[in-house]
Amino acid sequence: MTLDELKLYTVRVMDGSGCIFQPILDENNYTYILTAKHLFEYVAKDDDGNDIPYETQDGTEISIVRQVHVDGQWQKISIPFTLTKGETYFPHKDADAAILKINFLPEFDHIVSNAPTNLKSTYYLNGFPKQFEDQLGEEYTTYSIKELEASGDHSQNAQLTNNVLNKLQVEGMSGGGILAIQDDHISIIGIQSRVKHSNWANGKICFVPMKYFSEIVNYEEYNRLLTLLHTPYLGKFDFLRDIAFTLEVDFIDENKIEDTRTYLRNKAVEVINSGITPISIKELFNNKLLIDEDEISCLDTKNIWIGWLEFLTIFNIVKDENIDEKQLLEIFNCVRLKYTHVEDCTTLFKDKLSKSDYTGLKKGNTVVINSKNAPKKPFKFLNGIPRDITKVQDVRGFRTDLGIDPFQSFNFVHLDYYKTECIINKLAEYENLNEAQLLTKLRQEYHDLFN
Repeated sequence: MTLDELKLYTVRVMDGSGCIFQPILDENNYTYILTAKHLFEYVAKDDDGNDIPYETQDGTEISIVRQVHVDGQWQKISIPFTLTKGETYFPHKDADAAILKINFLPEFDHIVSNAPTNLKSTYYLNGFPKQFEDQLGEEYTTYSIKELEASGDHSQNAQLTNNVLNKLQVEGMSGGGILAIQDDHISIIGIQSRVKHSNWANGKICFVPMKYFSEIVNYEEYNRLLTLLHTPYLGKFDFLRDIAFTLEVDFIDENKIEDTRTYLRNKAVEVINSGITPISIKELFNNKLLIDEDEISCLDTKNIWIGWLEFLTIFNIVKDENIDEKQLLEIFNCVRLKYTHVEDCTTLFKDKLSKSDYTGLKKGNTVVINSKNAPKKPFKFLNGIPRDITKVQDVRGFRTDLGIDPFQSFNFVHLDYYKTECIINKLAEYENLNEAQLLTKLRQEYHDLFN
């Protein structure tokens, strides 16, 4: 993804800005625009210093404009929006945050909500400063964020890299997203509210963290009208079916693998129809899903849930039944799938595995590892990891049941080992098998894997 993607997700809302966000979908699909509440309601002062409240009335037509890139040029597209509180407009009770509910916009499902912690990526304030409003295609801009500062009242303070920006140069960006490009998705940690000092040119801003937008969704009066601030594939596995079990091979071997890939994706439909969803798995196990609990932001990315769809599909094949939520709890305490977002899986054996949560697993149980990038040679270690790999481990980090040493008690196997060693490296054995034979073959390969 590029910075142009950030521009596509940024909209002008009246004299301010906003950010397109696609939440979990339900039977009535819609899209959000996250923005600042003060664009619609605020308290001003009269000449005598008295408060004068202002609130945009229901039924007001609101100007919302997004930009699209067509044939090398940026074009404006209006988004129809009529403000009705509790139907299309959902403000926070205290924070400068509001959710606008608009008609569904396709292809805006690559944005993930995160908490403002240490900035490991470059984040940008995005929006439409008033000083650029007459420059078609150039109205939008970004200002990079240097560092986070102390939190404020329902807000988070931050220092822009440009430390001489003043209010006039930022005015119009209220409601714009605090965004970063991370691999194949956009991370959002909040929405711009105001500059910290209106008279000082010091590049300090205050934005509203995403947790306050989640609070809006959870308000009793709104929670049946809004869905959670998670990407659509956390609500349903079916968004991931066609990118699971890629089973990549050379073109010359494609005809040998095609039937097996199709069969596995068909079996994945059983998981999709079981009622188990990524969000339900996340709520059940949370940080236990991760090898490194500091990678919690990964729980809203695709890779971890593609792995879970494949894992559950394989288990359905092995057990020849649909796994329900109760069985999932039992499985997790004997075969535990854990994810890591590291670029190089070899780093797992240096320190990552020694800082993980293995509570509930017993001697002889299995840890299945899924990772952002598959290792060049997927691994399988039965009855512990060889000492020449683990060497000396810092044992202060991991959690296990009493008396369990994870490095000598568990089987460790990478999820790609089953796909590579049991399928791709045996292509000739899968050629021309019918569905019944494929089921038998896949089940036998799994049993052979641990025997």
